[in-house]
Amino acid sequence: MKKVVLKTYAKVLTAFFTLLGTITGCDYFEPRCEYGTPSADFVFKGKVVDKSSQKPITDIRIIHKTGYAPANDTVKTNANGEFELKFNDFPGGNHWIYAEDLDGTENGGLYGSDSLTVNSSQMKRIKKGDGSWYQGAFEKTDANFSLQKSDKKE
Repeated sequence: MKKVVLKTYAKVLTAFFTLLGTITGCDYFEPRCEYGTPSADFVFKGKVVDKSSQKPITDIRIIHKTGYAPANDTVKTNANGEFELKFNDFPGGNHWIYAEDLDGTENGGLYGSDSLTVNSSQMKRIKKGDGSWYQGAFEKTDANFSLQKSDKKE
């Protein structure tokens, strides 16, 4: 009887600690730089306009692409064609920003995609770091796109 109780107790404890380790080890909300690695906050602000008419385009998806998944951050443009993309990432290096039309002709036409590569050194520092791993906040306010209408049909 004692062996059965001990085996059951061991299985319950194993299941509990496995579940506890799995739940506390996952970060579902955003990828974070781990302790002991530099990190910085980044803000990209810009506007998406029609290349020929220079009118703002709504509901264009703006994506920050990274070399590691699932760290791609996405926002959409507002009625004025403006967007603000915020994320935390490793400082230095390049950031790839993509603009693509998702809703077809609903926003005035079917637009082609465009991309922008920004090096961290081209960004303005808006907040100093803490002198340790956090490097501060950086901003790019002229991340603008001029999209051309595509000849493709939906």
